[in-house]
Amino acid sequence: MNFIGLFQLFSTFLKISPFYRSHYALLRTLQVDTSVKMINLRNSPFLWLAIMLLISFRIGEKFAMTLSPWSIIPMAILCMMCSTVCVIRYLPRRQFISTIGIASLIFFAGILRFQHFNKELFPDAPPKATFFVHGIVEVDQVLKNKNTSVTIKCRTIFIAADRDTIDLPLQDKYLLVMIQSTDITNFFPGDILMVKGRISSIPHPLNPYSFDAKEYYKTMGIRQQLSCKGKDVLRDSISEKSFSRFTAQWQSFLSTLVKNNVSPQVAQLTNALVWGDRSDMDNDVREAFADSGAMHVLSVSGMHVAIIYSILFIFLGAPGSGNFTKRIFRFIAYGLAILLYVGLTGSCPAVVRAGIMIILYLLGKAMGWNTQVWNLLGFSAFMMMWLNPFVWGNIGFQLSYLAMVGILLYSKAMIRSITFKYKLLHMIWEVIVLSIVAQIFILPILLGQFHQFPLTFIISSLVAIPAGYLIVFGALLNVVLSFIGIQFGWIFLDWIGIAFIQSMKWMANLNPEMHFSLPFLTGVLLMAMAIFFTIAIVFRWPNGKIPAYACSFFALMALGCHRMKQWSDHELIIYHSYKGLITDVIANGRCISIHDCDVSQANIDFASRGFRCHEDIIDVKDICVEEEFEELNVNYRSSILSTPHSSILIWEGDENRYLCEAHFTHLIINQCPDLFYLTDILSIHPGAQIIIPAHVDRKLKKSILSYANDHQMIFCDIDSTGYTIIRI
Repeated sequence: MNFIGLFQLFSTFLKISPFYRSHYALLRTLQVDTSVKMINLRNSPFLWLAIMLLISFRIGEKFAMTLSPWSIIPMAILCMMCSTVCVIRYLPRRQFISTIGIASLIFFAGILRFQHFNKELFPDAPPKATFFVHGIVEVDQVLKNKNTSVTIKCRTIFIAADRDTIDLPLQDKYLLVMIQSTDITNFFPGDILMVKGRISSIPHPLNPYSFDAKEYYKTMGIRQQLSCKGKDVLRDSISEKSFSRFTAQWQSFLSTLVKNNVSPQVAQLTNALVWGDRSDMDNDVREAFADSGAMHVLSVSGMHVAIIYSILFIFLGAPGSGNFTKRIFRFIAYGLAILLYVGLTGSCPAVVRAGIMIILYLLGKAMGWNTQVWNLLGFSAFMMMWLNPFVWGNIGFQLSYLAMVGILLYSKAMIRSITFKYKLLHMIWEVIVLSIVAQIFILPILLGQFHQFPLTFIISSLVAIPAGYLIVFGALLNVVLSFIGIQFGWIFLDWIGIAFIQSMKWMANLNPEMHFSLPFLTGVLLMAMAIFFTIAIVFRWPNGKIPAYACSFFALMALGCHRMKQWSDHELIIYHSYKGLITDVIANGRCISIHDCDVSQANIDFASRGFRCHEDIIDVKDICVEEEFEELNVNYRSSILSTPHSSILIWEGDENRYLCEAHFTHLIINQCPDLFYLTDILSIHPGAQIIIPAHVDRKLKKSILSYANDHQMIFCDIDSTGYTIIRI
């Protein structure tokens, strides 16, 4: 995009009519002429403004800690100067001045917005220690609501330390409140709670390449968590009635209505798919949809808004038909219904994006404007990022926009490339095309973040889209019929839901397990390969296959180098787990998992999946600590793990003293019924490194740490530092 193009973008945005008329002919000559005019620099200004705003946020985030408060004043002055430069009429040969002014305006305004937003959420540095506090908070959003716990995003009203001698430096706007209780009640936005518990910073992942809760909650403006027991949380009052409270109460009411009329798994599916309520979803159902490639059905997104729009279309008619008055009233009805649905589903980034786009589209139809879909996409991204500069880091935000980019770029061209005589076949082809083009751009994120790419995504989409429509329409219809006492329709909804879940489970079993990583460079190369190859085929660009083949070659080279590096590392990792000991011995792409016998496979997968995928593991063998083995140049006998470079004793407390007197370099304390016996052994091996897993009792750990400090022994507390790796 050249500078002259940027200048015209902003002039279109500001509606500067004299400038627009004088430079229209020039911009026409500079416009890129393509066979499919989908992205136009002149009529899609917000697309480029959103990209530039994202760049300014990234720069502002990088230098957030180094900028002084006094830097705000000169940047504000520069913004005013750039705004003046942008509206001045220049001769065509000097348009670069306005272009520089526009770029500078967005750059400085973005940095100022990020600084202000960051300071508003996080006025001070977070406390490094853990404190016991009490205070008053206001419920903003209920994030999770399980049978034994509830997680809430709360607005901080007042927080103080339990001890007056401690000055608590906590002024964050939002707080993550985690309530543990066997008697969980429903909370709604606006509830005022009196809380008491332990406050701490949300930690980084304690296992390698696992889900980063710290970054996820930061996109919501949260960096501190408050852990409470149910008895220490009291509902005091309600601040005020609000739209978010109204929609949350309706979501709870509708979810309960569905639970009372269909089977549990179908209720979980329906509530997640229709209202966005995933609070009580089983892992079995979630994994079935994830492994089959239909996880987007459970995450309310543009597809769900499109279904709602299609239902409204049946009753309200085409948004652009009729005279001006009818179009306006029809737009109001459409807009209110979609806004209500966006609020009802929790206002996640994907559904907000779809809601903004479709409302703007409807407004354009009502006013008789020629609405550009790329401009709508850019406007929704611009508004969401301006309101929350952290939202771009949300995975849902990234997947939603990247999928839309793929659909807008390639869907029409691919659909038109092949035509079918029968309408049903053509509809199936449209669904296949939408699935393929959406996956092109989200492929690197799926592989890089989740280490899996379901091969059955086309088949699952063919089932998920019509089944999703039936469940959404059936749930809404049954809710309406329930108000007049008609209940028999729930039986048919239950049948559809059961068949849907079973089909997803069947497809999930067809996909092989994937344990491989995708480095960032390889992901970019694969995306570029897909883009070039698709352009070459769909848009008939003869030379497009050359860069596609080049990208694929370099992607394979990068993957090969990455795998060689990972397989050359021979190591033992002790994971962070409160359920029991979980360790992996990794060599040559193979893994031997040594763990406590009572640790479930789900807990092992949760702790180890990210690291195993990053190491490109192709084979995993499970070994209980009570068993013995000899593989991969590693010998495990009588709780001693012998390798060419180290000897590791897994301490259970009942080891033979003769074995304990043998030389070992590391001691992993799994069980310790006799502390004196352990200290006696440690006195014989003062040079051994002590490793304390996270599941060890806190009082026992405190005693062991005290002994290690007194005797100047090397130790590793996995509960505080996270996983540890031993080279073998």
